[in-house]
Amino acid sequence: MQTLDNGPAPQRPEALTSVAVLGGGLAGMAAAWRLVDAGYRVTLVERRPYLGGRAYSFVDRETGQEIDNGQHVFLGCCDAYRRFLDEIGSLELTSRQKRLRVEVRAPNGRRGILSGLPLPAPFHLLPSLLRYPHVSVAERLRAIPALLLIWLERNRERPALRRQSFHRWLRSHWQSERAIDAFWDLLIIPALNDSAEDVSASAGFMLFQEALLRDRNGGNIGFARAGLSAIMGDAVRERLTNAGADVMLDRTADAIVVEDGCVTGVRFTDGETLPVDACVSALTPAVLLRLLPEELREHAAFAPAATHTWSPIVNLHVWYDRQIADFEFLAFVDSPVQWVFNRTEIAGLEGPGQYITVSLSGAWEFWPMTKEALRETFIPELARLFPDAKDAEITRFVIVKEQRATFRSLPDGPDNRLPSATPLPNLFLAGDWTDTGWPATMESAVRSGNIAAEAVRKC
Repeated sequence: MQTLDNGPAPQRPEALTSVAVLGGGLAGMAAAWRLVDAGYRVTLVERRPYLGGRAYSFVDRETGQEIDNGQHVFLGCCDAYRRFLDEIGSLELTSRQKRLRVEVRAPNGRRGILSGLPLPAPFHLLPSLLRYPHVSVAERLRAIPALLLIWLERNRERPALRRQSFHRWLRSHWQSERAIDAFWDLLIIPALNDSAEDVSASAGFMLFQEALLRDRNGGNIGFARAGLSAIMGDAVRERLTNAGADVMLDRTADAIVVEDGCVTGVRFTDGETLPVDACVSALTPAVLLRLLPEELREHAAFAPAATHTWSPIVNLHVWYDRQIADFEFLAFVDSPVQWVFNRTEIAGLEGPGQYITVSLSGAWEFWPMTKEALRETFIPELARLFPDAKDAEITRFVIVKEQRATFRSLPDGPDNRLPSATPLPNLFLAGDWTDTGWPATMESAVRSGNIAAEAVRKC
């Protein structure tokens, strides 16, 4: 280990007992949970009055119902996230498919099913792909060799894949624009919060390999039946507190205090300093850099974090006075509507009305629009997609926007994903934006927290 000036590394503390975890999102919660379980004295610091970060819920003042800030889903390949929910006692509050099944509709009424069969991966997808009606027979057949090439790839991080867009790779491997729009982007946009045109081929390969091609259960969809705060933030806070951790909410860190090449404390905006033996930063890159001493912000070990760019998500929450359709969730092609979730069914709410959520990922077009403009755009479109909605009255319409929902998986993007270890021997990084090998997902966040906690244990 080298110090920041390339001199000898300072001595590590002989025994780390107290660890501050900064940031109460999934990464911070996962790190704190792992560290408490390993016997450390943990203080989890969060500037907001609740845990959860970008995955939280709130009670709508008019309906009294709990609204998630976004429709977060997870897949069967998300092992770390499912294990985390299981350990904190929340997995039973989710629904998980036993076999992949996604109904994909078009405005003209055409319906298709993408599903898995009890066959070895990747052949479990083949029957439904061959019947998929939203692309031509020729386009379906051309998708098969492209999927096989992705399946066979053993080094998805090689430069040729990192430096080109997934769209460019697909076009060079016989995929039409129609096939990209109606098949490939059906998974890319919601999972990576960008289109194939923007994400790297490496990121696209990772997604299709892990979700669809390596395990027939990798793409099985799961989602919360209760509010996100109930299954994560509130549950983790209770478990950590019962285990002896100190959870500090409504506390804002002002600086990470560094002396003689080591972190010695965390200073808050009220002037109080918390002495620590080690620190895990589960903060966004911008906040991390702001808290570091000025001489460290431009250091090569930290500065690349400032180069991340972010993609928005917009969620529309719509309450109808009656049921407009019988479904759990649906995907759409040839429509500005991407995915629709029937929250009445998912959360087991009582009728006679119906509450749905429209999830819009990579929402560059919709982010700047006002609530009124979004309503004018999407309510007629929902009536086109669900004919029974034409006669239904809308009783409530709520918009939730996340401008910086996820970092972008752009070509050469991995260069700004920092490792957990830093040149400071007792400062470690967590967050979905760090180098986990996964895109900006709940799985990546939990993995990053686990990696940081393991690094503390080896310190």
